[in-house]
Amino acid sequence: MPTVRKVALVSHGGTSYVHRMMLGALSHLKANVITRDFRLHEDCKTHADHNEAELRQLRSWNPDGLLCALGSECAEKLIQSLARPRPVVNMFAAKPMPGMTLAMASLSAMFTLSVEHLRQQGLKAPVYLDLEDPQLHPGRSQSFIKIARPANAAAASFLEVVRPDLLADPSARVTPVPARLVAWIRQLPKPAGVICTTNGGGGYLIRVCHELGLRVPEDVAVLGTDDTDLALASTPTLTTVMADLQQIGRAAMHQLVELLDGTPAPSEPVRIKAMDLHVRESTGLKRPQICDIAAAMEYISQHACHGITVHQMIRETQRVSTKTFYTHFQAITGQTPAEAILQRQIKEAQRLLATTKISITEVAEYCGFSSSSNFARTFRSVRKTSPKDYRKQSQMRRSPAK
Repeated sequence: MPTVRKVALVSHGGTSYVHRMMLGALSHLKANVITRDFRLHEDCKTHADHNEAELRQLRSWNPDGLLCALGSECAEKLIQSLARPRPVVNMFAAKPMPGMTLAMASLSAMFTLSVEHLRQQGLKAPVYLDLEDPQLHPGRSQSFIKIARPANAAAASFLEVVRPDLLADPSARVTPVPARLVAWIRQLPKPAGVICTTNGGGGYLIRVCHELGLRVPEDVAVLGTDDTDLALASTPTLTTVMADLQQIGRAAMHQLVELLDGTPAPSEPVRIKAMDLHVRESTGLKRPQICDIAAAMEYISQHACHGITVHQMIRETQRVSTKTFYTHFQAITGQTPAEAILQRQIKEAQRLLATTKISITEVAEYCGFSSSSNFARTFRSVRKTSPKDYRKQSQMRRSPAK
């Protein structure tokens, strides 16, 4: 009988970004692997007591390996806190450090798709804005310059470190705007196309442009990598390039299992090239005059398993009345918004039941149901069978014939 292995899933919490990575990782679980969640606050200094308590619980559980979605500071503290070395794979673009393998989005693929899009919009000389400490993500500007090949490399990228709270809150005031950033934006030939790969940076730049009296996208087109919540909260909505987060999760879990099996750690990060371009208003897409069904469906696809409500989805994606949205959504999709959300939850639950060994309770949690009993009731109502029987039937079909 194979040895049971324990894998700690360590992250900054339940953002949709992390959630989709973890769902991808869970789809690649082996039958002899059990998991447990641990949450570390991103602000390691302010929330040091909480993080230390969580790390004590992690050490007590004594996992065989760790799958993380952590920034550099928390990842470093995590590795330092371990009583003994063990395989650690991080899905965030943290700085390289001994004892940790990275599985993350390919920066070159992200820049290639971003530059292509802006040039298709008629912006011949895209530029790059970095809003984070360069020590956390070295080489970003050089990677952009290599892809974009600007005529004036020195002026094609700009660094301005911004407080994380200004990036995370889409309604945070940006004043006073750093003087160097003001000067850089004003000297850009207009119309300009700016790429920002800092999460939250695209929305921050849009608010800065408003403060400076610049129109988006007429004067400055903005392309970011903000998560969907932040991208849709911006005015205008933000065009984004996003890595296939579930694929990152699958690759990370595959790498961790190999490390647990004794395979040497790779010398370079595992980079995922699959990218999705979501074109919105910040690079010229006109908002539909009636309602934005595409934005609603994207939001449902990415957030249904967080247990979202129809009201949340409408608030985040629409600029029309609830009645108007319901009418057009049902006419176009053939279902109500609530039915579309439930369909996405059930579809994800089916995938986890068929491809993983995680418990029914964990499936319910990862798919956004309030309890395992609620999940079982709903699943039986929709699929006419229990989650347990569905798993048994699915795995019998997947088993090779003897």
